[in-house]
Amino acid sequence: MATYRQISYGSQGGDVTELQRLLNSKGNYNLNVDGIFGAKTQAAVEDHQQKNGLAVDGIAGNDTWGSLTGGSQPTGTTNTGSNSGFKVSDQTAAADKNRQELTAQKPGEFTYGAYEKSDAVKQAEALLQQQLANKPGAYQSAWQTQLEDTLNQILNREKFSYDLNGDALYQQYKDQYVTQGQQAMMDTMGQAQAMTGGYGNSYAQTVGQQTYQGYMQQLNDKVPELYQLALDQYNREGQDLYNQYGLYTDRDSQDYGRYRDAVSDYNDELARLTEDARYQDEQGYGKYLDAYNMAYGQHRDSVGDWQNEQARADEEYWNQYSRDYGTYRDGISDQQWQDQFDEAQRQFNESLAWDKAQKSAITPAMKNQAVQNSLKPIKGSLLDQVNNNAPVENKPTETAATKTFEQKLHKESEHDTIARHQWGSYRQYVAYQIENSGLTDSEKAYLISKYGIQESDLTYKNS
Repeated sequence: MATYRQISYGSQGGDVTELQRLLNSKGNYNLNVDGIFGAKTQAAVEDHQQKNGLAVDGIAGNDTWGSLTGGSQPTGTTNTGSNSGFKVSDQTAAADKNRQELTAQKPGEFTYGAYEKSDAVKQAEALLQQQLANKPGAYQSAWQTQLEDTLNQILNREKFSYDLNGDALYQQYKDQYVTQGQQAMMDTMGQAQAMTGGYGNSYAQTVGQQTYQGYMQQLNDKVPELYQLALDQYNREGQDLYNQYGLYTDRDSQDYGRYRDAVSDYNDELARLTEDARYQDEQGYGKYLDAYNMAYGQHRDSVGDWQNEQARADEEYWNQYSRDYGTYRDGISDQQWQDQFDEAQRQFNESLAWDKAQKSAITPAMKNQAVQNSLKPIKGSLLDQVNNNAPVENKPTETAATKTFEQKLHKESEHDTIARHQWGSYRQYVAYQIENSGLTDSEKAYLISKYGIQESDLTYKNS
């Protein structure tokens, strides 16, 4: 597969110019073809990548170049349009390779594992779950049935009533008093009959009946006693029921107290285990966060280091690239100057030939007057100020324009034919060039002082 030179946001040069041209041609993005990979160029690259099913990263690499051109652009060669002969140096190519390798080494997105509970946390939670499983149920009384039965007997007990016929003790007393009454009646009647010669009579019968009634009265006298005994028995049975209910209640209260103690112990242990599980989880999660933050900090450090190294590599590449391109452009400028100088030399030779033909017609006085006229502005202003140390309106200063003037002057002076055939001296030639240079007064003053232009240089001397 063909390889292409990778460029991205911040890149400059002919590669970017070609990329912008291709993007405008393929997608009508209306980019300024200025050779600067800026935000609009990046957006156009991303749009082109998306439309063509490429990875959308905004970087013009092999796949993006291939989709735009279908060809290859060898790494290390920069297309500069009309400057198609420009080629970067090995140092620049190495710097470019280095920065591309750094780009490929960009740290990925930060990832870190999810929080996992430690063994201590798991053990604490297991104990907590075990405690929850042992939660006491609702209280169930062992005496509930007895309590309900006894209470039912108390509440549903019939009111007291006394029935003589139903009283067994009364029946015993009755049988006893009837028997004894009858026996006493018989004895009394026998005794009465004996007193009357053994014959029955009404007196005997009456006395016997009275004796029997006496025993019946004694039986009746027993009834209140028997009633009270029955009432006392009823009351004792009722009290026994109350006592029994109270006993059952006491036993139930004891059991419920023990149940509440068990519930309280359970809740205390549950609270302890809950707190322990929470503490263990906080400790474990705290350690996790510490490790997470440390890892994230290290990741950010690595990203920062990479960014610094990438910026350094990019700067090194562009500095080297600029030096290469500057050297390349200097070579073109020198060649263009040489071509222009050769043409000027040719024209000068033609003019020189014509001057020789006309030389006999020109006197030295005429030549001297021509030079005086051309240098008159210098003599009347800057030259007088420099030679007399008078203040110049702007301080004499060396500038880029004076340097360019001197470079051109030196190259022309190498062809001494100019100074030898047209001027009496080199300084006269320099003085003339200064006056017609288009420089500022301060720049002209600087050159006049540097080249020592004097009054005598204003007078043409015929060689």
